[in-house]
Amino acid sequence: MSIELKAVSFYVGEERFAIDINHVDTVIEYQKTTKVPEASDYIEGIVNFRNGVLPIINLRLKFNYPQFEDKSKSKVLVVKLEEKKFGLMVDEVKEVMNVMQEQIEESPTIGGNKADYISGIIKTNDSMIFLIDVEKILSKDEKIELDKLIK
Repeated sequence: MSIELKAVSFYVGEERFAIDINHVDTVIEYQKTTKVPEASDYIEGIVNFRNGVLPIINLRLKFNYPQFEDKSKSKVLVVKLEEKKFGLMVDEVKEVMNVMQEQIEESPTIGGNKADYISGIIKTNDSMIFLIDVEKILSKDEKIELDKLIK
């Protein structure tokens, strides 16, 4: 019997990604963010969320994809990392999928260390889905920057 992973799949541009469901808190509709002065380009801004502040990361900009044509159609995956939460702005949240261990290929080394946050590739009958390691999606410096936004 193989280990099963439950993952939430989503699109950024034309590409499909997935995150372990244990890191996903909820999915919310995009709402206008408050820009943070001097924040990195990929930080869309902050929004009110459950009596707190939720920083929103624009995955299109983080992954060097073209900007969203219409942000109002995007979705925000609220993810948990240690005790903190932040939002990942994506084109569309697709589904919760059951992934068998044998469907996951090791991530190929492409272009140096850029793709550290891709922990593997899920192969399905009709597509390949990048499995994202939430703990590595932000570098140490980026985590420090996000911490400053949350405080």
